Amino acid sequence: MTTDGSNGAPESAAEDDPFAYLYRPAEGEAAPDTTPVPGQPRTSYSRPVEVGRAQYGQHPRPPYGQQQPPAAASPTQTVPQQPSRYAERSRPQPGEERASGGRGKAAVIGVVAVIAAIAIGGGIALSNGDPGKSDGAAKASHGPSAPASQSANPSAAASSAAPSVPAPSTDTIADASKLQLQNAEVGNSIKNAKSQDGSYVTLAGGPNSSVSWTISVATAGTYKFWVHYNNPGADINGTVMVNGKEFSTPIGLLNYTHSSDPDQAWTRSNIWPQLQAGANTISISVPAGSSLPIDQVAIRPQSDSNPPW
Repeated sequence: MTTDGSNGAPESAAEDDPFAYLYRPAEGEAAPDTTPVPGQPRTSYSRPVEVGRAQYGQHPRPPYGQQQPPAAASPTQTVPQQPSRYAERSRPQPGEERASGGRGKAAVIGVVAVIAAIAIGGGIALSNGDPGKSDGAAKASHGPSAPASQSANPSAAASSAAPSVPAPSTDTIADASKLQLQNAEVGNSIKNAKSQDGSYVTLAGGPNSSVSWTISVATAGTYKFWVHYNNPGADINGTVMVNGKEFSTPIGLLNYTHSSDPDQAWTRSNIWPQLQAGANTISISVPAGSSLPIDQVAIRPQSDSNPPW
């Protein structure tokens, strides 16, 4: 027997339904109200649903002529939201490029400008020093550097303190005041000196006291080196250095005048050294414990037999 609202199913179908246990309420849940409502056909609890007609998140449409029951929200089921047409349209399609906005370009330009400003500011700070310091502090920081740089080269300071070496002379005769002196005293108390100003130098004796003359000759060969000196006492043999080498024989600085008066004891002596073309340096010293005044020196060719004095 079928009734209205049973959709053609017999009334005993619910009792014969082998799956009826699926529709029973669980423990603690209220049983569905199956009391028939007057004027409204009874709807089967197990009404079949056509395949493909039900949609996710929607209730199945009731058969024609029946009212759709009110939607009951499921407390435990969350229906995912479907993307809207606007969201789908905002995605770039194949072959389509998203245009970069003006704000992105402006941000990049701003970052580049900030980096450039920092670099320029750092370069100015390094070139100009610390702007927080005053001019006086900057000058004070640079002040001690000049003496330090001057003292850093001890050879330059020593060369300035050492006596200068005269340039090679082309004159064949020279006063003692034009020679290079080492531990020798200049005086003018003895008369009859041959120098232009009447002065002379006195060797103190020993290898550390000497007088040197740098002379330039045109050609290499043997020359006569003359010395004008004063010896009123015992005979002395001096040592001669030619270009840093000791001459083979000493120079005889004897008392040729045989006078004990210094004003009358001026005399001369010579040796024959081998000189090189160009500059040559000749030095004279006397033994320790003796002294000898010298007022002039001269150079002559070996063939010249005339003395300069």
